Amino acid sequence: MKLLKTILATAIVTAAVPVMAYEAGDIVVKAGVINVNPKSDSGIDGVTVKDDTQLGLTVTYMATPKIGVELLAATPFKHTVEAGGERIGTVKHLPPTISALYFPLSGESKLQPYLGRGVNHTFFFDEDGAVAHLGKSTGLAMTLGANYDLGDNMLASIAAWKVDIDAELNDSGTDVEIDPIAIMVSCGYKF
Repeated sequence: MKLLKTILATAIVTAAVPVMAYEAGDIVVKAGVINVNPKSDSGIDGVTVKDDTQLGLTVTYMATPKIGVELLAATPFKHTVEAGGERIGTVKHLPPTISALYFPLSGESKLQPYLGRGVNHTFFFDEDGAVAHLGKSTGLAMTLGANYDLGDNMLASIAAWKVDIDAELNDSGTDVEIDPIAIMVSCGYKF
């Protein structure tokens, strides 16, 4: 009975606490860890690109209470490239992505899921070993995520992006299809 009273009291207090409703002009900054996991088939027989985890940052400007514009940035990712199971080199890249986000729930919800579409522009650099030169890539990105209100303008978040990254190999007209899924776990603050 005591446990039931504690749960009921907690529910009443939680319901009475104001939630973090988004308003036009709000800026939400989130920082955390992000993993970029390229698809297993690069489009070139026997060549795979391994995943990497780095620090990630997103900044979202709320244009309306339900529509935001997000910039995704991170420290440079370093991927090992393998052919036939053997390491043939590494490549670094920066994949800044800008997306329009839609938040379907009302401002009364502590959980704020969102979805979005955007554009990614990836820069490759510091290729070493037998890794050939990869050109820049511009492609579409899709986002699915959720923010959870922790109170005092703080939030916890998880998000996933499916990004179209097809980089030209050695100006040959042959594209390496990296097309990763990126997953970020972060904490944030709403200004």
